Amino acid sequence: MSISSRIRNPQALLLLTAVLSGMFTTLWTVQKAREAQPMAPLPLVALLPLMAAVLLLRLGRRMAERPSATQPNPPIEPAPLPILGFAWTATLEEHGRSLMLAAAALLTWINWQWLPTIPKDGEFGLVTWSWLAAIGLFLAAIPAVSPRLKWSGWRVWWRAHWRESVTAVAIGLLALALRAWRLDSIPYALSGDEGSQGLEAVRVLNGQIRNPFSAGWLGVPTLSFMFNSLSIRWMGRTTLALRLPWTLVGALSAVATYFLVRRLKGNKWGWLTAVLVATYHFHIHFSRLGSNQIADTLFMPLALFFLVRAMDEDNRRDWALSGVISGLAMYFYAGARLTPLVMLAVLAYALVRQPRRFWGKYRQGTAVLVIAFFITGAPMIQYALNFPDDFNARVNQVGIIQSGWLEREVAVRGQSTAAILFDQFRRAVLAFNYYADRTVWYGLKEPLLSPFFGTVFLMGLGYATLRLLGRRPDGRSAPMVAWWWGGVLLGGMLTESPPSSQRLITLAIPVCYFIVLAIGEILELAKTAIRGVPERAIWALAVALFSLSSIATYFLDYTPQRIYGGPHAALAAEIAPTLNELALTNRFYFVGAPWMYWGFATLPYLIPEAKAVDVIEPETAVATALSYPDDGRGAVFIFLPQRLMELAAVEQAFPDGESRPIYSPVNGEHMGLLYLVPAGYHDRTTNHGGNE
Repeated sequence: MSISSRIRNPQALLLLTAVLSGMFTTLWTVQKAREAQPMAPLPLVALLPLMAAVLLLRLGRRMAERPSATQPNPPIEPAPLPILGFAWTATLEEHGRSLMLAAAALLTWINWQWLPTIPKDGEFGLVTWSWLAAIGLFLAAIPAVSPRLKWSGWRVWWRAHWRESVTAVAIGLLALALRAWRLDSIPYALSGDEGSQGLEAVRVLNGQIRNPFSAGWLGVPTLSFMFNSLSIRWMGRTTLALRLPWTLVGALSAVATYFLVRRLKGNKWGWLTAVLVATYHFHIHFSRLGSNQIADTLFMPLALFFLVRAMDEDNRRDWALSGVISGLAMYFYAGARLTPLVMLAVLAYALVRQPRRFWGKYRQGTAVLVIAFFITGAPMIQYALNFPDDFNARVNQVGIIQSGWLEREVAVRGQSTAAILFDQFRRAVLAFNYYADRTVWYGLKEPLLSPFFGTVFLMGLGYATLRLLGRRPDGRSAPMVAWWWGGVLLGGMLTESPPSSQRLITLAIPVCYFIVLAIGEILELAKTAIRGVPERAIWALAVALFSLSSIATYFLDYTPQRIYGGPHAALAAEIAPTLNELALTNRFYFVGAPWMYWGFATLPYLIPEAKAVDVIEPETAVATALSYPDDGRGAVFIFLPQRLMELAAVEQAFPDGESRPIYSPVNGEHMGLLYLVPAGYHDRTTNHGGNE
């Protein structure tokens, strides 16, 4: 078949050529700018070809003339909801529902009054069960559209849904395998923030943290530490025990992504996006950390899934579940507070686009969602009202307005507030394309996407955002658009040092969605222009290219560099095994202030039996060691390179000691030194006064 005979629509072919040209022009321009001046701001004029390509792709979408990938289920008339003012029924079942709603409201009110009266060291078991009972009663009182399935009904359901069930399990296993393999040593170092959260979990086990409805380290809700304490109780104070729960959360978030995108766009789009999330190095990395940021990527898709399904079917139970999950998000990472805001944005978009339809169809469901959110989040909401500084501790620390950073930068730079905000915006938006992570949370030296897929992502983002406007908008992408822009503004632009990867991890899922969206729309335009486009082969190539390159980026390129956690975490990882062996027979003297202290949380978490002291003042290591009574222990002096000049005095005082230098396994850099002194050093010292 000749080339001319394969052309179906010359206009579509012209548009396709222009779209691809705009995409590759932007790709080339951005790469050249980064190679020339990697730290310089990217001129936004470099994105003009891509913006033009997005507009042309939107025009080409009309030529494709294909039906929507998802045909929403026809709305089902909801059952009357008692007590809330919508309807009264006289049936025994509805009276039971009314009683359960009343009981849920009563328990919530009792908890609201009771919780502030319990002291920190009091018992919170009863109030916790009361809180769970209120949630359960409310969910049980809300009627579901579908009747309860009997055993025969489950078999019918399985025959109808086994394909998506098997797909979900396969995605979950793929995600888990990539996140659980060598979890105790990849990443190699346990960071100080991981160690701090591990110590909070240990405080739970020791009974020092009892209240699940408060905040602990850096304002992180204590329920997060209680969740993490389960694995530490079972496996001990190890790296694996600290990281494993969040690895499971990360794997489940890929499954949740599948169900959300399947509901939005159809089965093919669902598994394509979920596979990208499962193999995306950014998501893999944060799923392998003993830190709760990855919970953002589970609560958000779950809450949005039930919200979208509720809006499609007007199922009251789905409205309630969406509110419950949004409320539960309040008990984990501060970034999860974005969840209810995105829900609000999706509902606001529906209200603005079709106010009469919204008021007629969704007002009751929205009321159910709000009540469910309040019942679930009430204890944390109360804590936020009573202790706003503790609840917002992290936000007050990193928010550019709350911390006073913006005001200081205006004075230091001599620029306007608008100019600084625009720079913040640019750095946050282009975290996946141009700017590298500025933190040791990930520390990847390149943007969070490869150049090609970074450009594809921007095209998908622009296209989805554009399609929300106009007379015939595509509202199916509204949740992802709200999720992306909400996260990039609140977790990027309005916080210090963007891009900071730990605050942007929630965006990993919408990023993968926009990549799939852009490729899908380009393929639709290609099919309109050319006969016989090998769609399946192109999809297979795109997924394989993304997944294999992403896995290689993390495990082959990034992991051997041991960047994560910074130099202090790297030192702690190197010395922890040795110090654990010596902990019961030696006292440790840490000579690192003011650069590093023994309180760097990785050390006390991994070496629980240690008796350690910081040597604060210069040239006082010997005097500090001799100030402690001789308890039959030896001494281990831990020197940072910055204070290594003090080693000579220690060697002079304790000449029978042994030096063990610590070198980086990556580049051979001198990281520190251990000086081991046998027991009985009080009697053998040759200099009792030189360091006093």
